[in-house]
Amino acid sequence: MVEADRPGKFFIGGLNTETNKKALEAVFGKYGQIVEVHLMKDCETNKSRGFAFITFESPADAKDAARDMNGKPISLMNIDVKSP
Repeated sequence: MVEADRPGKFFIGGLNTETNKKALEAVFGKYGQIVEVHLMKDCETNKSRGFAFITFESPADAKDAARDMNGKPISLMNIDVKSP
């Protein structure tokens, strides 16, 4: 799920519907500079659809975050991170 033009981008699945962009930035921001958090939302409820994409400035930071956070809980849900 990595785009060639964005080597620091990865997929996160298994998110709680209450998880928001700010929460993801807080959790993943400790790994490095985040360029973008794209939280997929339901059009009708505006709640998380349970997955997001995060892009780090550094591909190495993205790999560290993906490795360390895979299977860890965010908002009481264990997440699935697809590494870059």
